[in-house]
Amino acid sequence: MLRTDKIKFSYAAEEILKGIDLEIEAGSFIGIIGPNASGKSTLLKNISSSLKSDSGTVYLDSKLLNDYSSIELARKMAVVPQNTEVNFNFNVYDIIMMGRHPYQKRWSGVNEKDKKIVKEVMEVTDTLKLRSKSINELSGGERQRVIIARALAQKPDVLLLDEPTSSLDINYQGEIYDLLNYLNQELNLTIITVSHDLNLTAQYCEELILLKEGRIFAAGPAEEVLTEENIRQVYKAEVLIKTNPLSDRPFITLVPEVNKFNRKTEKKDFKIHIIAGGGTAKKFIYKLENLGYQLSIGVLNIGDADWQAAKELGIEIVEAPPFIDISKAEIKQNKKLIEKADLIILSDLPFGHGNLANLEILLDYPDKAKILFSNLKIKKRDYIKGKAEKIWNKLLEEDENILLLDDKNRLISEIKKLEN
Repeated sequence: MLRTDKIKFSYAAEEILKGIDLEIEAGSFIGIIGPNASGKSTLLKNISSSLKSDSGTVYLDSKLLNDYSSIELARKMAVVPQNTEVNFNFNVYDIIMMGRHPYQKRWSGVNEKDKKIVKEVMEVTDTLKLRSKSINELSGGERQRVIIARALAQKPDVLLLDEPTSSLDINYQGEIYDLLNYLNQELNLTIITVSHDLNLTAQYCEELILLKEGRIFAAGPAEEVLTEENIRQVYKAEVLIKTNPLSDRPFITLVPEVNKFNRKTEKKDFKIHIIAGGGTAKKFIYKLENLGYQLSIGVLNIGDADWQAAKELGIEIVEAPPFIDISKAEIKQNKKLIEKADLIILSDLPFGHGNLANLEILLDYPDKAKILFSNLKIKKRDYIKGKAEKIWNKLLEEDENILLLDDKNRLISEIKKLEN
């Protein structure tokens, strides 16, 4: 339906688009993503003919875009620009009626068909209740729905949107994308949207086009395009990607404290074994992995929050079924990992009969460097009538290689001291 063939575009001497080939089927919902200055908005403007390509061609329904008259193109394609300011304080009804301009002859005025279509699009966009309000009275989300309604009044086959939710709060963002999804699914409208919001586009768009420096870096379903490696290469950022349990689409979380000053490095020789559970190590596991430390962890119950984090990061795990005591085989496996480690970290996990072996095992390694979190007193974490507290106190009395840490924010700096 819509195809581009090696389109290039420059602003003055700066080449922005460097040969873009696209093929978009009718009824698609496409998201164009990429960092600042990657060419997203410029590509949209070339597709809509508001900018003329330096070279290459754009086809709409197998016809050259340049062969359409402005009126013909307005009946096929509508654009919702990034700037939705309206210079005159018209009321909502009049602004939406402006979308009927491509169908109106000079001096003919508004006919019954125009009124019928405008009412229909106002119902679809939930703007009928706003019809008498002036545009300057509206909230950002209401204004955006009005501008979309004006575009729909053109009865286009293709709707192009440039950052449709950039200035909206989370409620309006969801509202706008739900509306776009409805238009795509129920009215078979082809939608192409430019967005900085990777998570929104991942949840709603059928396919994504990832741009880097004016070229297509990746294209396809969200789970193929939004990978940690792709984002690392294109955005120069470290992220974690999980699956949204409601949509099965990828969900991206920026990893803090590593993206600006502590970019992920090559793997270090320093090996760390972590003893944790209940999500007590989740935050610092991500930091340590991104700083390049070689990690192992255990014994963890399958399904535990720390277990899930370690699985996502590909960390070597000793795992055990939940609700039963750690077995001798699992203890043996845990010892093998500890013996390879330069440092053992014990998080502030609670202790019960099932995981007491995770504390007892430290008694076997008096010569290993250890960091034990003590921000929560052992009495509050001992659920086995003082057994865990007794082992804890014995460790502190007999082991000279223990560092007690009551502030997790100091963990990285203390590890760096041990490295040196």
